[in-house]
Amino acid sequence: FTFTNNNNITVRIISYGATITDILMPDKNGAILDISLGFNTAAEYEDRHTYIGAALGRITERLKGASFTIDGVEYNVSANEGQNQVHGGFYGFDSKLFDAKIKGNKVEMTYVSPNGEEGFPGELTSVFSFQLTNENELILDYRATTTKATPINLSNHVYFNLEGHKAGKNGDHLLSVFSDTYVPIDEAFLPKGNGELATVNGTIFDLQNPTLVRKVINDIIVSCYSFGDRGTRKHVARLENPTNGRYIDVFTTEPGLDVYFSSHMKPKLYGKDGAMYGPFEDGGVCLIPMQLPSGVNMPNFPDTILRPEEIYTQRTIYKFGVK
Repeated sequence: FTFTNNNNITVRIISYGATITDILMPDKNGAILDISLGFNTAAEYEDRHTYIGAALGRITERLKGASFTIDGVEYNVSANEGQNQVHGGFYGFDSKLFDAKIKGNKVEMTYVSPNGEEGFPGELTSVFSFQLTNENELILDYRATTTKATPINLSNHVYFNLEGHKAGKNGDHLLSVFSDTYVPIDEAFLPKGNGELATVNGTIFDLQNPTLVRKVINDIIVSCYSFGDRGTRKHVARLENPTNGRYIDVFTTEPGLDVYFSSHMKPKLYGKDGAMYGPFEDGGVCLIPMQLPSGVNMPNFPDTILRPEEIYTQRTIYKFGVK
C-alpha cells in the first residue's frame, strides 16, 4: 500500500508483518530520499527476521523469565533470548500475514493471534491502522481486544536514517528525548528490581537537549524513557539531521519510548537497493513508543494486562519536517 501526500512524502506498507517498507521525503533542497531501512521483497523480510519496520506484539521488548502470573495462574511463554522473551517470541507479529483493508484514507491491518500462541493466553485481535496526512504526519493507531486476560505491548520497529537508508553515518544525527526519567536495566537488558525509574540528570542517558548520536551510540545500547501517564498525547522526541534539514517529531499516547541505535544489528546485512546495513552507525535510529518493558513482571510499573471487557488503544505519530 502506497500513501503520497501534497508535500512529496511517500510511505509504503506491506501486509506481511504490517511492515513500513519505505518512507521517502525531501530535504531542505527538495532532494527526495528513502529514510527508512528495509528490504526489496516480502521473502527477504520473512527470511531475515530482523524486525525492521515491522509490527511488534504481543509484547514489545523483553519479558523477564519468559513467564508471568495473572489472577494466580502462571503462564510460560516462548523464550527466544536466553531465559527471556523478546518482541513476542520466535514468531511474533513481525512474521505474521495481516488481513489488510482500505478504510477511507487509512489502511487497517488485522491479525488474530490464537489462544496459546507463543504461550500467551486468550485470542487477541489486533488492528494496526496507518494514515499519512498533508500535515506530514504518519499516524499509527492500534486497537486490540482479547478473550482472556493477557499482557499486551504493541508497537512498530521502524529504523530511521535521515541521510538516506543506505548512507550509514547515524552518528551525525541529533536526538532529543523530552524526559528526565529512564528505566535502568541489567546485563540482560531487563528493568532492575521490581521496575525502577531513575533520573537522567548527570548521566549518559540525558538526551533532553539535542545530542549528537555519535557521543552516546556506544554507551546507550537500548534505553526506555518514561513519560508518566498513558492515554494522553505527548511530544516525546525529535530526531534531526543538521546537514540536510530533515527531522522527525515523535508523539505518542504511550508512557514509554525505547531508543535503540542498531547495536545488535547483524553485520553486512543486505537491504533494499543494494544497501548494506550493520550495527551502530551503519544501521538506523529506532524510536519505539511502548508501555514500560516487562511491565507484567514489574510491580512498580503501570499495569499492562488487557482483559476481555477492555479495549487496548494507542496512537503514535511520526511527523516529518524540514528546516
